[in-house]
Amino acid sequence: MKSLKGQLALVTGAAMGMGRSLSELLLDEGCEVAMVDINEKELTKVVRQLQTKGNCRAYICDVSKRDAVYKLQKKVKKEMGDVTVLVNNAGVVRVGDFLHLDDKSIEWIVNVNLMSIFWMCKAFMPDMIHKPWAHVVNFASAAGMLALPDISIYCATKFAVVGFSDALRQEMKKYKYNVGVTMVCPYTVATGMFAGFKEVAGTKILKTEEVTTRVVKAIKKNKPLVAVPNFQVNFLTPLTRLILPVHAMDFVNKMVGMWTANEQTHERKYKI
Repeated sequence: MKSLKGQLALVTGAAMGMGRSLSELLLDEGCEVAMVDINEKELTKVVRQLQTKGNCRAYICDVSKRDAVYKLQKKVKKEMGDVTVLVNNAGVVRVGDFLHLDDKSIEWIVNVNLMSIFWMCKAFMPDMIHKPWAHVVNFASAAGMLALPDISIYCATKFAVVGFSDALRQEMKKYKYNVGVTMVCPYTVATGMFAGFKEVAGTKILKTEEVTTRVVKAIKKNKPLVAVPNFQVNFLTPLTRLILPVHAMDFVNKMVGMWTANEQTHERKYKI
C-alpha cells in the first residue's frame, strides 16, 4: 500500500459532494490539494474551511472547456508543482426523456461528464508519466454499467468513462508508465445531484463517505475499480445482463422500480 504523504492531488468538482469529501480525505493523508470547481463562492468557502488540515488552493475553472483546462495546468504547475494524483470527479445530470432534452443540455452533459476527463488527462498526464508513481481517478457511475430511462445522455457519458478508463489503464501498462487508473462506479449518492431520486427495491442511497473512503484506499492499493455496493454493481448487474435476454432484463428493471426512479428527480445546475 502506497503512502500519499507529500503527493500533489487535484480534484475537480471540489466545492461540494464527493469532491469536497475526497479533498478533505486526501489532506488527511498528507497530500497537498488543488481544488477545482466552477462555483467560485462555494469553492472559496470550502478551501477556507479545509486549510486548517493542510495546503489546499482554490482554482476556478470550467473543466469542460479545453483551453481553460490547459491554462489551469500551467497555473497549478507554476503555483503548486506537478500533479501526481488526478481525480476527475466533476459531473452533471439533466433528467428527462431523450426526445425532449434540448440540444444545449445534451452538449453540457457530454462536455462536463466526458470531454472534461479527456482534457484533464491530456493536460496533466504528460508530467505524471515521468513520475516514480502517479494515479488517475475517473468517476463513472453504476449508470455506466446499467442504463436507465430518463437519464440517457448521463448513462451514455458514464458508459464512455468506463470504457476510456479501462483502455487508459491498459495503455499505462503497455507503455510501462507507472500510472495507476481507477474508475469509480457508485450507486446513487446523497450529494443532491439526484435530489428526489426514488430508491429502487433492494438498494439504498449511499452516504458520500461510503464512496470516498474506498476511493482513497483504491488509490493507495492501485485498484482498477471502486464499485459501491460492490456485489450489486460489480457482480450482480453484469451477471444478470449476461444471463437474461434483453426483454427479460427490461422487465426486471421495470418491476424493481428502475424505470420510475428518476421521474421525481430534480438536479441542481452545475451540481458536482
